[in-house]
Amino acid sequence: MPHVAYFKPYKRINQLIQNESFEPMISWGVRMALSGTLPIIWGLATGRISDAIWITLTAEGICWVELKGSFSWRVRTLLTGAILALLCSALGLVTGGNIWLSVVAMFAIAFVATLLKDMGDRASGLAICVYLMFIICNAYPATGWHQADHRMALIALGALWPVIVGIGASFLMPAEEPFRRHIALIYRSIATLVSTVSASGTDKARGDVYKNENAVRTAIDNSYTFYGRMAHAVDEKDHQKYQLTLLRKIAGMVAVNVTAMGEEMNHIAVPELDERLRVKAATLFSALKEAVSRISVFIITLKAEEKLLARTQINRLTKLTALIREYPLPYDAKQVSAINRILQLTDRTVRLLENAILRLDTMGKDERVYHSYSFIKTLFLLKPKYFLNSLRVLFSINSFTTRYAIRSAVAATLALFLYKWLHIDHGYWLPFSVMIVIQPYFGATFRKARDRIIGTLLGGIAGGLLLHTPAGLHAKELFLFLTFTMMVYYVRKQYAIAAFAITLNLVLLFNLDSSYNNMLLVTRALCTIGGALLAVLSGVALLPTWDEKLLPSHLAAAIKGNYDYFIATFYTPERTLNWTRYKRPAESANSNAFDSFNRYVQEPGKKQPELYYGLITCNVRITRNLNNIHLEQDEKKLSAKEAASTSQQKKIVECHALFEKVLTQTALLRGRTIIPVHHPADQFHTPMQLNEVQIIALEKLIIELKAMLQDFEQLGKSA
Repeated sequence: MPHVAYFKPYKRINQLIQNESFEPMISWGVRMALSGTLPIIWGLATGRISDAIWITLTAEGICWVELKGSFSWRVRTLLTGAILALLCSALGLVTGGNIWLSVVAMFAIAFVATLLKDMGDRASGLAICVYLMFIICNAYPATGWHQADHRMALIALGALWPVIVGIGASFLMPAEEPFRRHIALIYRSIATLVSTVSASGTDKARGDVYKNENAVRTAIDNSYTFYGRMAHAVDEKDHQKYQLTLLRKIAGMVAVNVTAMGEEMNHIAVPELDERLRVKAATLFSALKEAVSRISVFIITLKAEEKLLARTQINRLTKLTALIREYPLPYDAKQVSAINRILQLTDRTVRLLENAILRLDTMGKDERVYHSYSFIKTLFLLKPKYFLNSLRVLFSINSFTTRYAIRSAVAATLALFLYKWLHIDHGYWLPFSVMIVIQPYFGATFRKARDRIIGTLLGGIAGGLLLHTPAGLHAKELFLFLTFTMMVYYVRKQYAIAAFAITLNLVLLFNLDSSYNNMLLVTRALCTIGGALLAVLSGVALLPTWDEKLLPSHLAAAIKGNYDYFIATFYTPERTLNWTRYKRPAESANSNAFDSFNRYVQEPGKKQPELYYGLITCNVRITRNLNNIHLEQDEKKLSAKEAASTSQQKKIVECHALFEKVLTQTALLRGRTIIPVHHPADQFHTPMQLNEVQIIALEKLIIELKAMLQDFEQLGKSA
């Protein structure tokens, strides 16, 4: 139909704008493009293109820092990037004339850069700045003090320019927008989880539920990376932060309810339901997904029309729930119970979503940074304690991080030594490729090596063709601007395309400096291939990190996290009100184990993956059932004095005994047993009386623990 095709471009643009609201990759790319292109324009206008390229390279290095935290975090991170650029550049200029000094400095720089990479979104961009500036300046050392002064002045300008651009852009944003964006991403991941849950029932669908449940946890953990305080730890006087932490807590509760719906869907034979009931059920999940999605957009935009759309979907959800209750349900008691439970969970989710909107209304208007930060307050952001704390976090390393940092440092140092010793023209691409490609795990390193080689080869070919095509100067400037934007936009989406854009960008830069020739592309391609292969080989031969060894420890930690959660649930003198403080560590430990397993199955020589998968999924379901017990208790609002009955306490004690047996089996995982530290008194009674749903959840805990013991028995036989 013609009119449908007419609206497709509009829908794509609208989707692109919405994605940009959640993850502003285009604006990051434009910031990179402005910081990198304007100095080039200045160089062309003044005839000082060589100087302009030094400014551009420095600006590009600092612009790799993704600005996704608060204004104070952005200011400190940009200034840290500028300082590191100056220090690493100076070290490169001083050591560049001596191969042995270069080797020692490369090891130190690569070690520190890897520590920064391992900090994730907080500092991975700074890592690029560190090794980029050192390697480039080391490749082109200063021949005298006058040249060194001139070079450092250009680098200082290149460092200052992106700081001005970054702080200027951040100064115009709403003060709490970064926090809201992190929370919106949680809600958007929950919307994806709803879609998966609605199709649950098959083994593949259950695997997808685990995957998307893990994605929700990752989004929550990313939020805590930048905004670590939980709701109970935030001062209510900090009004907006307090409301936003509550909003994030609500997101976690919504995710728990949605996951519980998935559990109930496993008890429903969907194909056997009446067709009209199936349609209503599908519409219910569709409305739930749309309501959560609309709230995620409202969190980002704070627009009245988005709030109206969110409320409309919530009202629709309420009406659909009522319609299904009125519809004749199947005769199967188990299916009826599951359907009623889903409707009950939907009612609770509706109240949570209404509360989420209330939190945003209570938060009030999100003022822009220039209204929220006085000059004195901005200066307060630069107190030395913040930088000292960052250094403490950077060097709080463990054995895993140390091995990764040493592996990267040795591989990069060897690459630099080879290019210096063999006098390879533009051979600095060799250590540079090593530092970009090498990752903590072999599988990730191999994938990045493959993508970088493909992107570099195609980018080099495209660059050569572009330069041999008759085109005006402004066309090349336009392509330069576009490549700056493309390499940022695709760096996390499709790295091969990002590598293509980076290579094309470098070809255009070298052409502006009149140093381009066809052999330059060949050299870059060979150095990229060599650096990638060196990174992959180091991942196998030099202090390798294999999840065959890490997975058991992650699984043991997840079991211990659930045990602590269980004890906090049933063996505290009074009912735990802030139970989410125990939920989050347990879920994070499950997430770590699940991620480790996904890496493990990609490794050669894996053994008994089905047993590990069974243990992990049992552990995940234990966390879900503990969550359900607390959700039910929140709904009951009973006095803490109503203790569990004798029969209920007997089941709790049985569950505790099974947990202790499971803990003794962790010796098969980590070489030593996790010793239970909690020994409840014989006369202790859990200070909450369980309802029917909670009793079922407790019985499911017993089933899962028994299943884990069986898996451990098989694991012991195969050991």
